[in-house]
Amino acid sequence: MLGAALLSVALVAGGSNDASALLAAELARLRGRGTLTVAGEQICANRMVVTFYARRANQPAWSPKTTAALLRGIRSASADGLDPRVYHLDAIESLTSDDARTIVARDLLSTDGFLLLGLHLTQGRVDPVSLMREWCVTPRRVDLAAALQSALDAGDVEGMLRNLAPRHEQYSLLRAALAKYRQIASAGGWPTLRAGPPLRLGDRGERVIELRKRLAAEPLSTPLSLQSDVFDGPLDQALRTFQQHHSLAADGVAGGATRRQLNVSAADRARQIELNMERWRWMPDQLGDSYVLVNIAAFRLDMVEGGQSVLNMKTVVGKSFWETPFFPAKITEIVINPSWFVPDKIADEELWPKQRRDRSYFAREHIEVTPGGRLRQLPGPWNSLGRIKFNMPNPFLVYLHDTPATGLFSLQTRTFSHGCIRLEKAADLALLLLRDQPEWNAATLQAAIDSGIERVIRLTKPEPVYVLYWTAWPGRDGRISFHDDVYKRDAQLSRALRSPVTPVQLGNH
Repeated sequence: MLGAALLSVALVAGGSNDASALLAAELARLRGRGTLTVAGEQICANRMVVTFYARRANQPAWSPKTTAALLRGIRSASADGLDPRVYHLDAIESLTSDDARTIVARDLLSTDGFLLLGLHLTQGRVDPVSLMREWCVTPRRVDLAAALQSALDAGDVEGMLRNLAPRHEQYSLLRAALAKYRQIASAGGWPTLRAGPPLRLGDRGERVIELRKRLAAEPLSTPLSLQSDVFDGPLDQALRTFQQHHSLAADGVAGGATRRQLNVSAADRARQIELNMERWRWMPDQLGDSYVLVNIAAFRLDMVEGGQSVLNMKTVVGKSFWETPFFPAKITEIVINPSWFVPDKIADEELWPKQRRDRSYFAREHIEVTPGGRLRQLPGPWNSLGRIKFNMPNPFLVYLHDTPATGLFSLQTRTFSHGCIRLEKAADLALLLLRDQPEWNAATLQAAIDSGIERVIRLTKPEPVYVLYWTAWPGRDGRISFHDDVYKRDAQLSRALRSPVTPVQLGNH
């Protein structure tokens, strides 16, 4: 069937040999120069284009029917936060004549458009390593040239492109939310709340009506009366729900911080969702049946089993100038009553100056100088690592740990560490990780802690852990939780997504 369609197209163009010869010549240029411009458009997925046609003996691939399906698939890329124009949409649509040269140009641009879009759906529009040298998550590997041939053979180009997008539930939920926020933005957005005194339960006035209208416009919001100027119970609950999903203290008071979040436009929220969809395209297909997920931007850890969070807790992460890196690892050991061997940089810049100012500082903090000259804080309730540490070998020497500084968990923004991740409920996480080791339970774990003796427990089944950065996270109900861009990574990624796509960039994927 495919051969007949190709033959028909070629005959209209004046014979199959003309198109095949022209295509072979263009591919020879691409192989020789490493770049090729067709109908004013740069071929970007050059290596994959050459591979695809080599497997076809350099024969044209596209029929009018499959080209039309491709154009529909490219247009739908907008729903994934991608720009359809990147994938030669306008150029392919403009190439309508049936001469051999136009057929070849349309064929090459269609192939490149599919492969380029497929690459961006499976690995991301931006190479994460170009933004974060520390990035070490293995991307999805798909033979896109084979996927294209399979799509053409089956006559389902659109379906293949849909299947190339990430299959994580969070990605699908973000995709659906993106459509909602874009719809609000295209309808003129939502109203803003004027500056003024904080609003709370019992207040009344025009600004209360403004608050009602703004909260009513939020996707999945509880229905509210839009005319009442009284700050009543339903409005109080709606505001608290909004605050919970925007990294705010859910106190029911519309003060300055809450007003700033309310006045972020729907278009900006849509863009924030697009950025986090891109981050999902950097992820592997499967995270595991169970795993630990740390969301740096949300200051939160979740233990996930069977796709459900079975434990969640607050975290403290790295300071803005000592950022927690993004990486995958595996928790291999739990250390009870850990010592803290102070990193040299922290010792030189922070602890030794304190000791010079106050000769009793080391003694008071239970810090000793080892024979090798390093500083070691002894195990105990005073230890900066608390009573439990989770070893997870990684290039950055980052680990999860307990902390005696529990007061920090009451703060909304928790960037206070030197890169490691402090946990609100370290003992609860330890018990979950030890669930397959029957000798360990709440009583035996507490007894080990009370002994004061440093002890290493090796996990019989190392647990995957992902330390990542999501500023928009979907709940299963579709409601999005937005988090502040504490490390300014959204701004960085947004700039990168606006940059042109070039063959050089694609060579780095």
